[in-house]
Amino acid sequence: MFEADLRSGELRKNGAKVKIQELPFRALALLLSRPNEVISREDFRGALWPDGVFVDFDRGITSTINRLREALGDSASNPRFIETMDRRGYRWIAPASVAVPPTTDDRDPSGNPGAGGQGTSRSLPVMSPRRPAVRVMAAMAAVLLGLAVVLWFGPRRKASAISPGSIHALAVLPLVNTSGDPNQDYLAEGMTDELTTGLARITSLRVVSRTSVQQYKNSNKALPLIARELNVDAVVEGSVKKDGDQIWVNVQLIDARNDRHLWADMLQRNMGGVSSIQHELAEAIGHQIGVQLTPFEEQYFSGRHPIDPASYQAYLQGLYYWNKRAPGALAKAEASFQDSIRLDPKNALAFAGLADTYVLDAFYTLMPAGEASHKAQAAAAQAIALDDQLAEAHCSAAYVRFFQDWDFAGAEAEFRRSLQLNPNFATAHQWYAEMLSVLGRHDDAISEIRRAEELDPFAVIMHHEAGQILQNAHQYRQALEEYRKAGAESDLPWPHYGAALAHRRLGEYDLALKELRTASTLNSNYLDPSAIDALDRAYAKSGARGFYSQSVVAFRQYPRPAFSRALDYAALGEKDRAFRALEEALRNHDLDVLMLQCSPELDGLRGDPRYQSLKRRIGLP
Repeated sequence: MFEADLRSGELRKNGAKVKIQELPFRALALLLSRPNEVISREDFRGALWPDGVFVDFDRGITSTINRLREALGDSASNPRFIETMDRRGYRWIAPASVAVPPTTDDRDPSGNPGAGGQGTSRSLPVMSPRRPAVRVMAAMAAVLLGLAVVLWFGPRRKASAISPGSIHALAVLPLVNTSGDPNQDYLAEGMTDELTTGLARITSLRVVSRTSVQQYKNSNKALPLIARELNVDAVVEGSVKKDGDQIWVNVQLIDARNDRHLWADMLQRNMGGVSSIQHELAEAIGHQIGVQLTPFEEQYFSGRHPIDPASYQAYLQGLYYWNKRAPGALAKAEASFQDSIRLDPKNALAFAGLADTYVLDAFYTLMPAGEASHKAQAAAAQAIALDDQLAEAHCSAAYVRFFQDWDFAGAEAEFRRSLQLNPNFATAHQWYAEMLSVLGRHDDAISEIRRAEELDPFAVIMHHEAGQILQNAHQYRQALEEYRKAGAESDLPWPHYGAALAHRRLGEYDLALKELRTASTLNSNYLDPSAIDALDRAYAKSGARGFYSQSVVAFRQYPRPAFSRALDYAALGEKDRAFRALEEALRNHDLDVLMLQCSPELDGLRGDPRYQSLKRRIGLP
């Protein structure tokens, strides 16, 4: 049996308190006031929100009723309490009565309970909104709601109507962990990731990637400044709190150009329903800013399947570690994703996360590239089998087909599928650009990497890869600009190696040596400082020829030295040695050999039948 206390706003089941938010409770009060009567959505709107509050009323009513049903353990498809009347409203269908404490109106002149009162209360007909007690409750609720709006929006921000089409780009700022427990940080970061991914599925929006937004965690920068730096119109900010089996997610949509609140919502779920929150919020935000969802997008948002709550938490922990992109963190990410799969073998997200982890293992850890690729391919295939609409899984499958299988046609099909599913997926644009560059489709490659930079403007890897792709197109000055951006934002050696290659191709050997020395200082595992000294002496003695001759020796420490030697031998005009080095790179299945038709040092080899044979065996056009 359920009991609703209108004065305290409490709902109890068999004497035990049931957690319920204010809006669902007020909806319950309205339904109980008119049992077996259809209450229109317009009536709900007037009862739940005072004038001047701007929300998506239709969605807000649906969400409120869903939360009420969750508190009551009711079902829309098989209702025991609340029946949905299509296009009309809702109706309370269960028996109901209200018990109220005796008042002075119920007592006899002596002060004793009246005839209807035995002890402390008596049963009355279902409450009517005309009764004084209900009017008091409604008035108190209205005051409380008004106070909540003031506290939420703050004294200088008011909710405002949104002009359809006025927001074209947005960013999700890092959600704040308000649980007071640092061990719950993974939950806030994971849900930030998931909300960003959900919004990114909307084709008509540009959504900035998480890696570029992460720098604003705990930032005191004004929102208009953040908006200018990210080149967005609006931001989503909010908080996540977990307490026991319950989770609360508060979000606000803000026009960041003028720091104006547009919309806010708060979802409460038990952990069993947490996996659906981000999709609900993403769809609601899309509706709020006036975008027209495609039928494909509508299907995506409505077709998500619930995930075991423990599995979903493990998945969010995996995301947390995966985003750190360090060997130790990747090991923890793999373990978390494996735990997630063990807890729910049908969790396609966990398989996709595992595939992405193995892809990074090929570059960031000591796992052999072949082993990492095989594992990534298997995990991505399982994710796609469980849910064909996961862009991340198709992107991982595409990259494995590209760099390991050299199946360029198959990889392109998967990249296109990934970008169809998530047009704002910066990594998919980046990896697709890399493959297009290898295939000599330079204009398309540059277009794709520029899109990736637009979506993730502060990611070092995007600027570094842009430099590589521009080099492949022989645009060395533009490439150097990208390497400068990447080097200024990190202490990684790779942008300096790239810049050194661009300078030497421009004949600027002094500058190339300077960049190599910086790279060696940052990471001496691949290029020892003494090797730089020898390279410098050889250049001083014999010029460019001395530089290339010594470069063959200097880069012996490089993980895949064969292709590097081929470039040096080709620059020296030693064709036979160059071809032997290229054949070695091909036998080793080195990723670098895919640069065969992009490297200007090899221009003198292109008319040789051995060059055409190499292209054919690699599968290059």
